[in-house]
Amino acid sequence: MKSPSFNEFQTIIQFLHDELEGSQLQEVYSTEDGLVFGFYRFVKQPKTVWLVIDLDQMFPFLGMYDVNPWPKTKKTKPLALFLNSHFKNTHLKRINVMENYGRVAVFDFSLPQRELKLELILIPKQPNLIAFADRKNVSWEKPRDLIEINVENQKDYVDLENRSVPFMMRQWLERRSKVHIVKSSDVRSEQKSPYDKWVLLRSKDLAKKQKALAQIQQQNIEHQKAPWSEIGEFLKIYGFKNLPIEWTPYVQFDLKVSQNIQICFEKAKSIIHKIEGSQTRLLQLQKEISELQDHSEEKYRLYLDKLSQRQQTGVRKHHETQFRKLILEQDDSLTVLMGKSAQENVKLLRQAKSWDLWIHLKDYPSAYAILHKNKDKNVNEASLIQASQWLIRETFKNKKNFEGIKISVVITECRFVRPIKGDKIGRVTYHNPRELLISL
Repeated sequence: MKSPSFNEFQTIIQFLHDELEGSQLQEVYSTEDGLVFGFYRFVKQPKTVWLVIDLDQMFPFLGMYDVNPWPKTKKTKPLALFLNSHFKNTHLKRINVMENYGRVAVFDFSLPQRELKLELILIPKQPNLIAFADRKNVSWEKPRDLIEINVENQKDYVDLENRSVPFMMRQWLERRSKVHIVKSSDVRSEQKSPYDKWVLLRSKDLAKKQKALAQIQQQNIEHQKAPWSEIGEFLKIYGFKNLPIEWTPYVQFDLKVSQNIQICFEKAKSIIHKIEGSQTRLLQLQKEISELQDHSEEKYRLYLDKLSQRQQTGVRKHHETQFRKLILEQDDSLTVLMGKSAQENVKLLRQAKSWDLWIHLKDYPSAYAILHKNKDKNVNEASLIQASQWLIRETFKNKKNFEGIKISVVITECRFVRPIKGDKIGRVTYHNPRELLISL
C-alpha cells in the first residue's frame, strides 16, 4: 500500500474534519509505529472512534476506525506524555491542510486561554507529529524545516484515479492492524471504550458503597439485639440473682451491681446515638448508590464536561478536600497540602508538579507538605516560614509544651524528591535542599 497522494490526503483530512469536529479527545497513547487517539463523538454513531496516526517512514498514514487496531504497549513516548498532559479531555475545533507545504495538516484543540495545536506531516521519508502547547513543543521525530511548494505542481503527483477514503483505510487495516481481524462486534467486546471504562469505574464504586451500606445495616441490627437496657432494668430489681444465662456475657461480676447498672444504661444510650447517627450516613449512601446506578449518556456527558472544564481551568487532578490544606496569608494564590497518612503523602508527591515545593522536618519523622505554585512564581520567605510552622504544628499537635522550640526544615522542588521503592512509611530521598530554622 502506498502513502496517500496530496489529493487523497486532502480528502482524508476533510473526511476526518467532518467526522471529528467537536469531538472530545479521551485517550492518547503511543506504540513503536505511531499514536492512537480515542475520541468521543457527541452527535454521531458510534460514539467512540479511534484515530490512528501511522508514522512509518516509507508509508505514513492516518485513518479513523470504530475498533482500535493498535493495542496499548508498555513503552510510552515523550510525545504521548505531553499530549496526555495538555490535550486530553479537550475538544477538536477543526482540521486544516497547510496546502503550501504539501501533505501537512493542523489539528486545532485550542482553549479560550491556551493555544493547543498538532502539526501532522505525512510526507514519506519525513513523517512527523509535533504538539504545540503553552509555548512548548514536543515532536515524534526531530523537526525539520518545511519547504513551501507551489500547489499547482502537486498535480504532477496525483494519480489519475484517487482511491476512496474507505478503500484506503481498509487497505491499511489489512496490512498494519496489530489485532486479529474478526467481526467488529467481537473486537469491541474485548476492547473497552472510554465509556465502558467509566461504567466499570462506577460499578466498582457502586460495589463499595453497597458493601458499606450492608455493613452499617448489619451493625444496626446487632446493636438493636444487644439487651443493655433490659439487663439494666433487671439488675435494678433483682441484682445478680437469677440472671438469665444468655445475659451473663454482658455483666462484669467482679464489679458491683450498681456499677453494672450504670454501664448497661450508658451502653444502651450509646447505641441509640450510634443508630441515630448512622441514619444520616445510610441516607447519603443510598443517594450515592442511586447516582452511581445511572449509566445514561446524559450522565456521561456531564462527566466529560467536568473533565473538559478542569482542563480549561487548570485544576489539579487530585481532590484537595481529602488532604489537610493551608491557604497562605502572605499570598492566597498559594496553597499547601499535607496527607493524613504515609500513603496519602506519597500520592500527594506523585501528583505534584515538578516545580512545586516539598517541605519536611530535618532529621525528624513527620508528614511532608507540598506547596503548590505556578512554575514562574517565586515564593517569599514569609510564605515559606508560615508553611513550615504549619507543618511543625501539625506534627506536634498531640504534644504539649513545644512552643518556643526551634526546628530545622528542609525545602526543595518536588523534581528532586524520590519515594523509596517498596517503603511503606513514605520515606524518600532528596537533593538540592534549602534549610530554614523555624521558631514557634
